[in-house]
This record gives sequence, C-alpha cells and structure tokens, in this order.
Amino acid sequence: MDQPKPSTPHDAPAARWLAKNAGILFSAIRRVVADSLCAYDLGLELSALIGHRWDTFDTDRQATRTAWALQLAAELVTEAAAGTVVPTGERWRGTEPQVATLSAEDLERLSELARAPLHLDEEAGDALAAMERGAPSPRALSGLRPSDLVRRCTSDVRQDA
Repeated sequence: MDQPKPSTPHDAPAARWLAKNAGILFSAIRRVVADSLCAYDLGLELSALIGHRWDTFDTDRQATRTAWALQLAAELVTEAAAGTVVPTGERWRGTEPQVATLSAEDLERLSELARAPLHLDEEAGDALAAMERGAPSPRALSGLRPSDLVRRCTSDVRQDA
C-alpha cells in the first residue's frame, strides 16, 4: 500500500487558510524580528512548515489553528536565531522554491503591518504574547541573515562607486 503524500503549502485547505492568515503570521514574526527581509523569509518558511504539518493539528488537544501556527512561528524564530541564516528546509521539501524579490515599498508595508492591530482570538492572542515574551533577544536576532530565497530589489540597494 502506498504511503500518503505529505501535505504542502499549496494543497487545499492549507493554501486557503494560509491565504487568509498570512498577514497575521508575517506581522507576528515582524514584531520580534527587526529586519523586514528576514521576517518575510521566516514567514515563507513558516508557510511551508504549516503546509507540511497541516494534518498534525489536533482539534482535541490544541487551541485554534492560528494559535497553533503562532506556536510554530515562535519555534521557527528560535531555531533561526541559533543559526546565522534563515532556514529553508521546509521550502525545499518536494519542490524547488521560487526566489522572492522585495522592493523597499514591500519591506515598508511589512513594517507597517507589524504595527497594525491583529484582532486575534483569545488563544491566538495568548500564543502571540508568549511568542513576543519568549523570543530571542534583538541582539541574538541581529546576526540573522536572509536566505538565498529572498532578496531586496537591486535598484533599492545602494551601490558604492
């Protein structure tokens, strides 16, 4: 008998849920990771992680899907802080990921999103508060660099003559 294929971020219903909740996830990560490009990179990795673990969410033991996702985000931020580059393992599972290029305006929108109220359910609000409290220090995150799967628009990068 064939083993069931693992879910991916592109499978429904994970893709539908991620499309609806991506702003919350990216905003939550950006609240603890000062660099918008790294926060975006982590958000992409989180989206892939959620897709791959979609079927592990247990409605009997865990709060809401959003709270569960924010707990995964907290774990991912901690893992990233232990390294020097945003991890990409989940994005590479089963497919070759695309490289995302963000403009200065995109990065500024991410910063604005982090300052906006999120309107979370109680469990997700608690998970976000725990993520913010338990996040690695800004100093620990300051050495984090984005992966090769995201980059700033080259026209936004100042070139030295």
